[in-house]
Order: sequence, then structure tokens, then C-alpha cells
Amino acid sequence: MLLRQRLFAVLPVAGVLAACSPFSNGKVCTEMFALIPVVVVNAQGAPLTGIAITDSVLRTHERFAVPQSFNGWSPGTFHVFDDSFIGKIRESGDAVRVTGTNGTLGFAADFVFGVPDGCHVAKLSGPDTVVAR
Repeated sequence: MLLRQRLFAVLPVAGVLAACSPFSNGKVCTEMFALIPVVVVNAQGAPLTGIAITDSVLRTHERFAVPQSFNGWSPGTFHVFDDSFIGKIRESGDAVRVTGTNGTLGFAADFVFGVPDGCHVAKLSGPDTVVAR
């Protein structure tokens, strides 16, 4: 009977650990991959396509391209930051200048991205929609 009680006490913990990984700084993280989207429109409000996104972390001056490999967005929606860049910002947040261009039109917008849960990136501030001119 005691063995059965111990087994039932361990099963919920084992289930949580199996569902969440990897461990990040001693925290249990889900396997979700966070992407931060932004909608890019022209001056008339029409969604744009073919935008190349580059981020610059203002604190470190590090610049990097943000590949647009996820294509499940609605037209004009691009991701400007994701979990693959988690090591480039502080958990508490960093200012990031996001620029985008399609060769004809472009934009620059400032965001603050952080890792408030210690596991996944989040937008702490910044626009949901930008106008390329």
C-alpha cells in the first residue's frame, strides 16, 4: 500500500517533467517556440510581402537577420524576434530596433523584448503594426 501511494505521488511530477523541457536556468520550460509578430503595411494600409527583417540590440549594437521561415501568418505579418535569439537579450528586457525592407519600402521601429518567464521571449513594448514608406 505504501509503495502505491508513493507511485501516485511521483506520477504527477513525472508527467510535468515529461511534458516540459528543457530546463532553463533551473526552470522547467515548455517546448513551445515563441515568435513575436508584427504587421507591415504601406501608407494606404495594404499588407506588404517580401520584407527582410533585421534586428539590432541597442545595448550591445549586435545586428542579426531574422529568417522568415514560418509561413502560417496572414498577409503582411512577419516575425521580428523569436526564441532562437533568447541569448542576445537580458531576461529583464532589452531595447531592439527592428528594420525591414522589401527593396522599395522600409520601416524602423523600436521594441523591448525580454524573457520574463526565463524560458520564452516576449514583447514588453512596441507596435503591433508598422507602416513602411
